Amino acid sequence: MTGIPVGTPVEVKGFLRCEEPLKSEMAGQECAYFLSQVVREYYVTTRDSDGDSHRSRRSEVMASNEQFASFAIEDDSGVVGIRGEGAEVDALEVMNRFENETGGEGTFTLGGLTVQLGGGSRTIGYRYVESVLPLDAPVYVLGTVREDGHIGAPSDEEGGKRFLISHRSEEQLERNYKRTALLLGCLAVGLFLFGSIFLVVGVLVGVATMGSTAVVGPSLAAFSYLP
Repeated sequence: MTGIPVGTPVEVKGFLRCEEPLKSEMAGQECAYFLSQVVREYYVTTRDSDGDSHRSRRSEVMASNEQFASFAIEDDSGVVGIRGEGAEVDALEVMNRFENETGGEGTFTLGGLTVQLGGGSRTIGYRYVESVLPLDAPVYVLGTVREDGHIGAPSDEEGGKRFLISHRSEEQLERNYKRTALLLGCLAVGLFLFGSIFLVVGVLVGVATMGSTAVVGPSLAAFSYLP
């Protein structure tokens, strides 16, 4: 990126271009990036303090394969290269398939790694998940200018700066972040109210126990510079 000092945080948005695309491992889709995972879903049984048992569903990643190709972003003003390694990637999900465990044995190869299936009686099944950055599609990048003029991850000396690649627009990301913040805010308010009610009930119980002597004390254009 000519004329912009190395290490400058920038936003870039346009269309993804890739001369040597990858082929995703599960869906077989041409792309500039893919993340493929095999996830085991299973039950665990726990007991509470009263001795009652509870069964909950959990998951673990059995195998994961993440790959980047060199790609660029193009818009009306030109083209800029992207070095995607080390990015937080918000990719488009192209596969999410669940297969029940039938009790048989089997294997699955992912990224050259052979995954042994048949995880025992607690295993519910396996989920096959894959996300990609598709070709010639809109893409948004928040990164740092590198010495070669590409946009990529900040250096070790520039820690704290974010490196994000997303198939969603800046506006969509902003709406998602606001929605998440709102949900967290509502959760915090709910917990506060619950805690307040619990405190009031505790005080009333204490007053009833102690009689009248109880005292309650205070308790992201083509690119833009970022600051």
